[in-house]
Amino acid sequence: MLKKIKQILIVIILLLVLIPTPKVNAKEKLNLYLFWGDGCPHCALEKEYLEDLKEEYKELNVIQYEVWYNEENNSFLKQIADKTNKSLTGVPVTIIGQTIITGFKESTEQQMKRAIDYYLENDYQDIVEEIKNGTYEQQEELPDQDFIEQEEKLDKETTVDLPIIKKINFKDFDLLTAIPILGVLASLSLPILWLIITYFSSVNLEKDRKVKIILLLPAGLLLIGICSIIQSMLQIEIINMVSRIIIIILCITFMIHKLEKINLTKSQLTGLILLLAIAIGLASKNNYWQIANTLIEVEKISLLPKLALNFYYLIAYLSPFMLLSLLFIPWKKISPQKQELIELSIWTASILVIIFI
Repeated sequence: MLKKIKQILIVIILLLVLIPTPKVNAKEKLNLYLFWGDGCPHCALEKEYLEDLKEEYKELNVIQYEVWYNEENNSFLKQIADKTNKSLTGVPVTIIGQTIITGFKESTEQQMKRAIDYYLENDYQDIVEEIKNGTYEQQEELPDQDFIEQEEKLDKETTVDLPIIKKINFKDFDLLTAIPILGVLASLSLPILWLIITYFSSVNLEKDRKVKIILLLPAGLLLIGICSIIQSMLQIEIINMVSRIIIIILCITFMIHKLEKINLTKSQLTGLILLLAIAIGLASKNNYWQIANTLIEVEKISLLPKLALNFYYLIAYLSPFMLLSLLFIPWKKISPQKQELIELSIWTASILVIIFI
């Protein structure tokens, strides 16, 4: 009997996790206005997208105005442009509340969803309906000012300033595209790259098939990824500083060991290498994982997809390290003297990177 009760409870818990979190809506309907042109390819794509959006949001009421061949609708769009002081010369134009979106691409899809979620839960001004009825009055303080501020805040939280490419705003990407890019960017920062090279050097140069020390590679990579995410979550500066000190001490220890000033056993070496992996993860100060989770939170999805997306980020984060490890396979072709010189050079460079970057 108790076994059956446990099974029923497990099924209920799984259902609660798998069922998406319902949207709390305060509105019976929400008007979305699409001004489009017959023959416009972007308009055709948006119309298809809006059909799917209506399935997702039952409260959504899509009202369309063709403006290329309908003079009345074209005049109405010009009237909206005049009243709102906006330049609306092209199509498609999408209006939700007081949010006016021009054009159609992936970023506008995400913006539409955020606007719909906001307006379904908050009071707003339907400017198209008011202009049509002749009751529109431009206000200094907009009812949806909070939404505008949310969008501006989201812009700051999801924008990354990269060399050469310059600024990328990841809120303009869908999750399945943004998350792996963010994971790879997190792994390719210069200090972390040098430390990973140090870690691989330690493992590869000391590997012994009998004790299977090569298994430290996947174990260490996993530790690096997990600790990196923990540091991103905690954002405690002292952790980063302590980790850097530990890395410097470990690099010096490995150098002294290689110079045969101290003799480390296999178990001691294994423990120090794993400690180095943890320190690398905790020293990886970046906001890429936070950006990924900001994007996930905006989507308002249930727990299981959130965990899956975080695991997706972790795989992307570790993939460059996996590729990098291939570079350290042919150590046997290098003479022992050169191996020692290369390893000492890597550890020295790693210490300098940790101190100065």
